[in-house]
Amino acid sequence: MKILKSILFTGLFAFSLITFFSCSKNNAELKDYDAQNGVSQTENAQNEMMQAVRAEKLILSNLRKFIELNGNIRAEKSMNVYPVVAGKIAGSAVHLGSVVKKGDVLAYVDPSTPGSRYALNEVTSPINGTVISIPLIEGTRVNTETSIAVIGDLSKLQIIAYIPERYVSYLKKGLKADVLLEAYPQERFSAVVSEVSPVLDEASRTKEIILTFSKNDSRINVGMFAGIKLYIKDFYNVYSVQTSCIIEKNDGKYVYVAEETVGEDVQKLSTVRLVKIKTGEEIQDRTIISFEEEINFNDAKVITQGFENLQNGSRVNIAE
Repeated sequence: MKILKSILFTGLFAFSLITFFSCSKNNAELKDYDAQNGVSQTENAQNEMMQAVRAEKLILSNLRKFIELNGNIRAEKSMNVYPVVAGKIAGSAVHLGSVVKKGDVLAYVDPSTPGSRYALNEVTSPINGTVISIPLIEGTRVNTETSIAVIGDLSKLQIIAYIPERYVSYLKKGLKADVLLEAYPQERFSAVVSEVSPVLDEASRTKEIILTFSKNDSRINVGMFAGIKLYIKDFYNVYSVQTSCIIEKNDGKYVYVAEETVGEDVQKLSTVRLVKIKTGEEIQDRTIISFEEEINFNDAKVITQGFENLQNGSRVNIAE
């Protein structure tokens, strides 16, 4: 029995020695191969720990800077109508939406006072248009400063909006806008800035602008609320990146750029480089940039996600 145990122990010891020398030889051969091909242990570690990232190709594009605001739709030409005498509204000859011509009777005012009697006074329209407001009812007492109707020209509608002071430098006639109406949320109506107020309101720190619609549309009504996207500046053939991928350092701003290199097995690899940039206008979630270092615009991609732990020379796996 003792002899059998001795034989087993001797066999296991011999097998361990053979395995040890075999592994040592393989490791030595791998090190010799790496040394001959210029591959360091650090590079091997980087290959094994290649980081997954997302990137976008650099392309020239056109961008439009815009601001979003609200406005109200009204008739381009409208007029309040006042009686020429004080008295009581005795009757109305029109209703809301009535189309009238200049000189048509709108209402009658009874100027009578207790103990006296006068002929009814006619209140007539001063312009051609549509009755867009009749604020008073029969029997209401009025004077010469009381508006009894508003007449508007509905063939030409406009939007009144107010621009914050910080955007005043962009304002000018001809700026284009898309208009969204709550009644038609899936449609965009085109408009253009036709007037810019020459003064800034001190109380609200805003400037009034007037926009006119590019074409008449019967669906647009006076009094509607308008959501406005006003395009204040166009940028042509510029490079831009996601604002969130810009890295700020004490000496400037940077992005990681991935460039293709050829590996030992002739396989294309992506290696990143920290590149200094200059930033321009920010439009929504993108920033216009220019590069302070030379890059290959045909192949370069900007890392947009997963760049937090990168460094110059890091190899990455770009997710599709």
